[in-house]
Amino acid sequence: MDAGKILRERNIIVVTLVCCVVFYLVSPRFLSVDNMSAISRQVVPIGLIALGQFFVIVSGNIDLSMGMASVFFAVLLGVFFGLTGGVGIGLLAVVAASLTMGALIGVLVAKLKLPAFIVTLSALFMAQGLSGLVIPRGQQIFLMGGFFQFAGSQKIFGIYLSFLFLIALCAAAYVVYNHTRIGAAIIAIGNSEENAKLAGINVDRVKIGIFMFSGLCSGFAGIMLSTRMGFVQPGLDGNGLLLDAIAAIIIGGTLIQGGRGTIGGALWGIAFIGIVNNALNLLNVEDVWHQVFKGVVILTALGVNWLLWQSRQSEAH
Repeated sequence: MDAGKILRERNIIVVTLVCCVVFYLVSPRFLSVDNMSAISRQVVPIGLIALGQFFVIVSGNIDLSMGMASVFFAVLLGVFFGLTGGVGIGLLAVVAASLTMGALIGVLVAKLKLPAFIVTLSALFMAQGLSGLVIPRGQQIFLMGGFFQFAGSQKIFGIYLSFLFLIALCAAAYVVYNHTRIGAAIIAIGNSEENAKLAGINVDRVKIGIFMFSGLCSGFAGIMLSTRMGFVQPGLDGNGLLLDAIAAIIIGGTLIQGGRGTIGGALWGIAFIGIVNNALNLLNVEDVWHQVFKGVVILTALGVNWLLWQSRQSEAH
């Protein structure tokens, strides 16, 4: 790991720990075991979306559909559960639908050269609309039964199973990103598609794979969202999940221009967002001030990342 990566990760670790101390001094309940456990459970959907978004952003793209897609996949799972009384077919349907959605987005972006921003924005609206078509607005499907209770509340050594799933997926992503040709190809594409092609990388195939993974992460997020809440309905704040995920990635040091970022930094960014959200709720801060605070944090992180990117460009020349 180069000095720049170490510095970026160290900065977010220091900031996160300082925030923990400040929040504890304001509200001693913040560092209680129960509250820390609650934070770990709350960040799972955000973390899953952030993980998929991380690879998309490093490749120099963006996926705006992930938040609302996760809501749609949660609704889809609820519908299959309501129709069959079981979850097996529903889980398979979510995985298949999420991979298919990601593949379609990837083909449109890679093969037809359409802007990822426009394609995924269209997918966002479609997911939002389909959620309302599948379940009329105002209607809820309650998810009761062994799987939802197990996946939503089961702990191993005091740690939520859903959080362990997130960590395991992040560990697998870390290996792929840092120790395989796929990870090197993603970074190369984010730096320069033309140079990546000259290096023999199949850019289109890698892009499609990236969007399929982001779609799968949306599906997993939808599943975890449904198990945490115990019900599904259209109109859930999927875009809020997406914005928190993007904020986590940027705060964790990933360059929005693509080509640079670390899984470790993204994880600390996820932790930071979860801690801030929880602390603001504990302090009964109004929702509007949540957004103001996170907006300031994101702008600050963007400014730092822009300076780092400028520094890298200067070094390159």
